Amino acid sequence: MKKLCLLMLALLIATTSLAKTRDWKPAKIEAASETDVSWKLFGEKNTIHFTIETEDMVYFADYSFTPGPKTDSHARDIPVNEITKIAIKGHHAYVLDVNGKEIKLYITRKIKK
Repeated sequence: MKKLCLLMLALLIATTSLAKTRDWKPAKIEAASETDVSWKLFGEKNTIHFTIETEDMVYFADYSFTPGPKTDSHARDIPVNEITKIAIKGHHAYVLDVNGKEIKLYITRKIKK
């Protein structure tokens, strides 16, 4: 029983340490614009549209949040016109904000340079 518990613990540690590894590459966020949408049924929703340029691709990505004093969601401090790091995984782009925290963006379009 003790060996089984140790094996399970080792597997748990191994899987959690591999989960956060990302293939980071330098990128520059060229432009950002914001769209505010207000619905009677769902409330407000803001979407920030980013144009992110890497050495071989241009990505168009969105970050959505619900504004307001009662929500924890808010706009993130993503640097515009500065070099930052980006990691692509499926339809999502992970960008580092000014504090080094990962921000998950949804890729709407990508163009090869």
